[in-house]
Amino acid sequence: MSEESMTEDELEELTERRHREEVWEAIRQAFESRVRPPTPLTYQGWPVAEDVEETLSDKEWHTVTGLDLQRVRIDINSLTPDAFWYYFRSFAHHSLLMDEATDDPGGWMVSALTPPKKAHSERFVERIEALSPEERSAVSRFIHWYDGETNLVDRDRLFTLWPAQDL
Repeated sequence: MSEESMTEDELEELTERRHREEVWEAIRQAFESRVRPPTPLTYQGWPVAEDVEETLSDKEWHTVTGLDLQRVRIDINSLTPDAFWYYFRSFAHHSLLMDEATDDPGGWMVSALTPPKKAHSERFVERIEALSPEERSAVSRFIHWYDGETNLVDRDRLFTLWPAQDL
């Protein structure tokens, strides 16, 4: 079907799909040099670290399922910076391109990328500092895409850290 014969809704859906693919391609390129980090993947001593380790330790980012993401969603902050950014692709891929019933992996990731309200978090700062400029730009694109999908909580704090890039 040509674009000329598409309905307005079909054109809008096509445009949205292309935008998702562009955001994904930016993420894929920016993070392609990241390799799976060695275990432990989490900060030890967290009560839930064992569950996260068990779910992710033998998986490449592209083999993580929607069910795996649901298992670790609440505890993604227990991941070390290298593991967090390695598995970021899993959350982004499921958010942008997968047509499965995974309960909002983009929201979980955006929440983990929102600066803490009160106390300074060394682990949060360490996570952000682990990004290259290209990775940071791709993450920002993802966050701004997600903003178009839903109403973000703490939007101002989020956008202070993740300003809009050339979208």
